[in-house]
Amino acid sequence: MPSEITADPLLEEILTILTTPQPAAEGGVSHDLAPQIEAALARVTQPDAGPEAAALAPLLHLFARRLREERALQQIRLQKSSFQGQHLRATLRAERAAGVSERLSGPGRALGLLFARALNELPRRKYRHLLDEAYYLAANPDVAAAGVDAAKHYISSGAAEGRMPADLSATCPAAFGDRPLSLEALFHAAAPNFADALSERLRAEALALLGRALPRVSVIIPSWNRAQTVATAVASALLQSYAPTEVIVVDDGSEDATLALLAANFAEPIADGRLIVIAAPHTGVSAARNTGLARATGEIIAYLDSDNSWDSDHLLYACAGLLHSGAESLYTAVCRHNIDDGWSDVLFAPYDRARLEQENFIDLNGFVHRRGLYERLGGFDTGLTRLVDWDLFLRYSAATAPRALPVITAHNVLVRSVLNNITGTEPLEPNLARIRAKLHPAGGRG
Repeated sequence: MPSEITADPLLEEILTILTTPQPAAEGGVSHDLAPQIEAALARVTQPDAGPEAAALAPLLHLFARRLREERALQQIRLQKSSFQGQHLRATLRAERAAGVSERLSGPGRALGLLFARALNELPRRKYRHLLDEAYYLAANPDVAAAGVDAAKHYISSGAAEGRMPADLSATCPAAFGDRPLSLEALFHAAAPNFADALSERLRAEALALLGRALPRVSVIIPSWNRAQTVATAVASALLQSYAPTEVIVVDDGSEDATLALLAANFAEPIADGRLIVIAAPHTGVSAARNTGLARATGEIIAYLDSDNSWDSDHLLYACAGLLHSGAESLYTAVCRHNIDDGWSDVLFAPYDRARLEQENFIDLNGFVHRRGLYERLGGFDTGLTRLVDWDLFLRYSAATAPRALPVITAHNVLVRSVLNNITGTEPLEPNLARIRAKLHPAGGRG
């Protein structure tokens, strides 16, 4: 080691500590850097450390924090992929056990055979309205490619093969709750599933709907001192299969490298207007989102927190579901990951106004709404520091109910030890009292 680097005795001692494996809690020694940094911090805080310790301590604290952040990000990626893998495997096992596919089986196939026999007894002009020949050929390209008559094929072999004579998922969506094959059927799904598990047919319908309507979509991302996660959030918004018109990041007076990081990593989308970065003074998350809402030009508004992310088909299904349903707002299922406590789950429930007044079961990261709601009812309450999303849902759903779409499209991450999530830093009771006062104003009913 060069003498000029280690001329100071304390610095030499610290460098030795940082390169020496420390005792592990389970016995033996650890090659992990964290205990080495902790040992170095313990040394510089000792009374005999000398004046040089005052300069070394902040540097070591910075190293320790960055190490915690990097490990938290690794744990987030691991926990997200592990939970999604477990969920998809469970779904696949259930479908295999039930014999679920896009063709009829079991009693459904038997009924199809009986239906084919009945059709065969009728003159062709009588069953044209019973067999959707255009659908049959579109759903079975092998039949269309062979140039075979749709009705003859269904009666002779299609029914026996489990092929559907019409779009049963559209006419009877509730019967396809375990395996939705259309947007309408997806609303009736028995339980939320990841977008990756949905059928290509359903995805194609969503793409076709948005391709015809081409709605402008604005995404609003508030950020405060989230340099370690904001790039992941922004990338997940920009790389949607249905691309947003604009992603608006409102930096709420960050003191870290957020603005520099965004400028360096997203120069192209900033230049072409797909990414808009607004530097604002630190006034809180509600004011930051309101700044984004005031700047937004989209017909549909979507929200993403700077420490969370979307799956690539989030806007595809959320926006297609909103247009298909004709609703003013819609929410999807969101996967929650508590990294500190080591658990993941899915937040989703059918819409129920009475229940929503008691507790929030909607996640803002899965919520989309038409611009008209904001224009009529305003944005976020700047008097709240917590529960701001719940307050918005209560106001936006007071007159018109949102639609609930049971597909998992977003990930909400809680790491109190690193990210300082609002859930763990802002007081609950005063914010809860403000919301309750709005629901039941003095002198009002309830």
